Amino acid sequence: MKTPTFLVRLMQYTSLSRRLRLGPEDTMAVQFANALRVHALDGRLRAVFCHVPNELAGASRATPAAAIARAAGLITGASDYLFLWDGGSGVLEAKSKTGSLTPSQKDWRDWCQLHGVRHAVFRSVEEGEAKLREWGVLP
Repeated sequence: MKTPTFLVRLMQYTSLSRRLRLGPEDTMAVQFANALRVHALDGRLRAVFCHVPNELAGASRATPAAAIARAAGLITGASDYLFLWDGGSGVLEAKSKTGSLTPSQKDWRDWCQLHGVRHAVFRSVEEGEAKLREWGVLP
């Protein structure tokens, strides 16, 4: 099956500058997003996904962008990745090997569980992919 043109457009991105220094969690998250792009383009990922850009509004809560994001519905603690598929949904939170959920991330997890939304933490690309396989959206 040929990859739809709209999907090719959606999966395009510009590589990060080599001058940017990413921490371990961000490095792993970018690698995971790249794996998701490949799975989507190859037709293996049977879900739509997006990254929640909490970091854009979280660095300085006093910025206009942060205020607009919060007013428009940004929820502090929302998981890094949202997945939607026919008949279900799930969220994945990227954490470094030693990272732990913040109090607001625990509140988000509890809200997801209250409504039957799958929630998981992953610490490697392989662990994130394994969770998607468990949820039945990645072969």
